[in-house]
Amino acid sequence: MTSNDPETVRGDCSFCGETVTDRHAIIHYETTGGDTGVWAECPRCGEIVDPTDAQ
Repeated sequence: MTSNDPETVRGDCSFCGETVTDRHAIIHYETTGGDTGVWAECPRCGEIVDPTDAQ
């Protein structure tokens, strides 16, 4: 579920558009349906985001 490479791009910040990598991940999760996701802190604006929403 998680990547071993901290530079793996997870998506973009929905607030400022900055690229969010696995290095910024706070939590990785899996839904009951088997989908994976991540919550991360944006390196530019500091907001907590689901970077996959912006893709």
